[in-house]
This record gives sequence, structure tokens and C-alpha cells, in this order.
Amino acid sequence: MVQNIRQNATRNLKVAFVGIILLLAAVYFVVPLVWIIIASMKDTNSLLSTGILQIPRKIVLIHNLSFLSHFQHSIYWRWYANSIIYSAGVGLLTCLVSAMCAYPLAKHVFRGKESIFRLIVASLMIPGTVIAVPLFMLEKQMGLVDSYFGIILPMAVSPFGVYFLRIYIRDVVPDEIIDSAMMEGANQWTTFWAIVVPMIRPALSTLLLISFTTTWNNFFLPLVLLHDPNLYPLTLGIQTWLSVINSIQASEAPWYPLIITGCLLSILPMVIAFVFLRNAIVRGLIEGGIKM
Repeated sequence: MVQNIRQNATRNLKVAFVGIILLLAAVYFVVPLVWIIIASMKDTNSLLSTGILQIPRKIVLIHNLSFLSHFQHSIYWRWYANSIIYSAGVGLLTCLVSAMCAYPLAKHVFRGKESIFRLIVASLMIPGTVIAVPLFMLEKQMGLVDSYFGIILPMAVSPFGVYFLRIYIRDVVPDEIIDSAMMEGANQWTTFWAIVVPMIRPALSTLLLISFTTTWNNFFLPLVLLHDPNLYPLTLGIQTWLSVINSIQASEAPWYPLIITGCLLSILPMVIAFVFLRNAIVRGLIEGGIKM
């Protein structure tokens, strides 16, 4: 009896501890989101004179959105469109390139396969700053600096995507199905598109969201490769506004509401993408976790 009471007490303490950790994690992630929503409702004076989570008496969100939309000839929406182009292009190409690379590495037998895979995994350890200068020189010779393709093509080659899909295809796609398709006369291309791709759709959804989010938040590569403000993504464009706050030009516009409202709108695509892809992501992670 005493032992059961001790076991129940220990279990309750563990549950309470896990609950507290999860609650703290939720607060850590939710509070900044709540703050940016409330802050976007304020003007400059309210931002500096009220509490960080205090709702202002006069809500000026519509005014902030209107000012943001017309500021500097609507350059913000140009940056927004650029971010969508970069992120969507990288996401789709990453899924395509990674799946086409991962399929033979997972299901085919050829000389040097394991060495190639090890090189791919090893490339994950190379910091982006190391390849920035060689990449800039290469793209400059190819005429890709200050272009959409200059950002999309380097990021579409994802070692993580190849590693992730290789493990998933190896464990989720049965060899018997591929062998049956070959016996029915299907070639490798037909097998890949008709059998492999539909079976790994949850993993592709997960990789698409990861690639989209990574590209949306990327700052360093556009900083190195882009010089035309009309090609900036949101990350680089908003940073140019941040650099003005401490300069003489800061008095010419309400920069704080402008930047905060711009940051609020910048998170919407990631929220929307997660809402639409969450079921496929959870299913893919569960299936992959069970198989691995």
C-alpha cells in the first residue's frame, strides 16, 4: 500500500514537472506573438508610454497598415511578394531535387552510394558563411547576382532534404511494390512519380514547410547576393528600416509602428502554411518515427 502511494506520488510529480515545462514553453512562444499584435495597435507615443502588453485606448492598427502599404511607394508589398517567390520556389524545388536524389540512394544499388550519402551528410556541418564568398564569385560569373534565381537555386539544394527523404523512402516505401511495378513494365521515372511520390507525400509536406520557413527567415544569403532594394525579401528590407531608426532620418516617419506592423504581417504566411500542412506533417513524422 505504501509502495503504491509512493509510486503514485512520483508519477504525479513527473506529470506536474512536465506540465510546468510545457506551460513555460507555451508562454515563451505565445507572449512575443501577443506583444507584437498589441504593439501593432499603437502609435509611437503609446509604444513608449504604455506597458508592453497594455492595450491602448486608441487603436491605430488600420492607420498603421495604411501607412505601411503606402510608405516608400508600397515597397513593403514588393518585398512581401519577393519573399513569397523565394520561399515558394525554394520549397518546391527542394522537394523535387531532394526526392529525386533520395530515391536512388534509398532503393538502388550502385558503386559509391554510401560514400555519396556520407558526403551529403557531412555537408550539413559546413556553415553557410564559409561558402558565401565562393558562392558570390560563382554567381557573379554566371550573372545570377541580383536575380531571383541567384537566391532560389543555391537554397534548393538541401543536404538535409536528401538525408530526410532518403531515410523516409528507405523505411516507408516497400521494395516489393517497386519490384512489382518494374515487372509490370514501368520504368524508373514512372515508378518514381506514380508510386514513390504519393507514398512520401507526408514527408514532402514536412520538407516543404521546413524549406519555406527557412527561406522566409533567411537573411545572410540575400544580404550577400542582392544589392537592388526591389529584389529584397522582407528580412533584408525590414533590416534596412531598422538601420534608419538611430539615424537622422528617424524623425521623418513613425518607424517603430511601421516596423512592428511589418513584422506582424510577415509571420502570417508561416502560420497559414502550418495550418494547411499540419495534418500531413504530423502524419509524416509519426510514420517516419515508427519506421525508424
